[in-house]
Amino acid sequence: MSVPCFATTAPGLEPFLERELRELGFEGLSRGPSGVAFEADRLGFMRACLSLRTAHRVLRTLGTADASSPEALYASVRRLVDWPAMAPPDKTLAVYATARDSVFRDARLAGLTVKDAVVDAVRDALGARPSVDTKDPDLLLRVGVKGRHAVVSLDGAGKDSLHARGYRRDAGEAPLRETLAAAMVLASRWDGASPLVDPVCGAGTLLVEGAMFSRGIAPGLLRERFGFERWVGHDPADLDELRMLLRRRVDVARGAIVGRDTDAVSLAIARENAERAGVADGMDLAEGDVRELVAPPGGPGVVLANPPYGHRLGGPEDAEATVEALGRTLRERFAGWTAVVVLPPELVPRLGLPVERSLATRNGPIEIALARIRVGAEGRAPTDDRRGKPRRDERAASAEHRPRGPRKAGWAGLATSSGRGGRGRD
Repeated sequence: MSVPCFATTAPGLEPFLERELRELGFEGLSRGPSGVAFEADRLGFMRACLSLRTAHRVLRTLGTADASSPEALYASVRRLVDWPAMAPPDKTLAVYATARDSVFRDARLAGLTVKDAVVDAVRDALGARPSVDTKDPDLLLRVGVKGRHAVVSLDGAGKDSLHARGYRRDAGEAPLRETLAAAMVLASRWDGASPLVDPVCGAGTLLVEGAMFSRGIAPGLLRERFGFERWVGHDPADLDELRMLLRRRVDVARGAIVGRDTDAVSLAIARENAERAGVADGMDLAEGDVRELVAPPGGPGVVLANPPYGHRLGGPEDAEATVEALGRTLRERFAGWTAVVVLPPELVPRLGLPVERSLATRNGPIEIALARIRVGAEGRAPTDDRRGKPRRDERAASAEHRPRGPRKAGWAGLATSSGRGGRGRD
């Protein structure tokens, strides 16, 4: 039997997550802020947790409660589900809540109210109650209060977000979240057979996510455990069978994957991360400066880059110089290639290339633009006349480099999937 579920992601990445869910065959899709609702049975829920590349968490929606007052929320949550069956005394639990435009000015009060409702319902029915464990709970409840309503969900990821695949023991000095890296791969429309290049690869997150995509490696296969494994009724044999099925779908490496960086320590970390992910074979990692980068044979292909932009590595002047050097390299040596770059909006024009598509998102606390650029045959954006003017859609995209919020129709193409001087940040 299918139940309502919700997969969360970073703001702006919802189109990619929706596309993933559709390609995996899930139904009842509805895009919302920072996530996508869908329907799944028990096995489908586990498959979503293991397979989604851009999801932070996958939630099983238990229901909507009355949040018009603390008393109403308490009473409504108590009768929401069969808590004695779901959260018996031998289980531990934690509740995390958010609240906006509601009577709960402090979200912690909403979380405490829900916790009280759950443990009281179990104690009244069974004579004992589950304990609270905020560090490593068996059951992680998430409560989202908006206005007079609260959505209560069970978190299938557990304590750690799904972006923590398991291959990255050392993320480098300024990491790129794995889910954002996966979105960049999807945004590039890379076919997996042409070359993939990261000129400032850092710890190699973009390269590893690209390799996993091209070979069909489900990101959850690297993860040691999920929150749903500790739920009542979970059968470990079902998860073992699912993992075996997903492993059978893994393909061999095809296109060349090339990473360059000026920092030898970061490159060593990148090699270790690639080995842990099982994608090190065929990956070309070497020291190199973005200013000296040349396109590998077999192109045109895709360039993915998360250049240093002064928030953690170097300063503003260093960041501007590196971004300008990247743009110059693309123009001079990567004609016909597609590039996807993440940068603060104010640095995008420093690339000196018109942007085909751009969306606003975040890498942790930093607001950034995810920009896709298709470099023309002469190292410029494609043109529509002999005078070299950018095509109409390119002119519209480049007139304002500051990213705009995604629109469902306008971002369908970007979400389509098929899979210092060069010092990287991730």
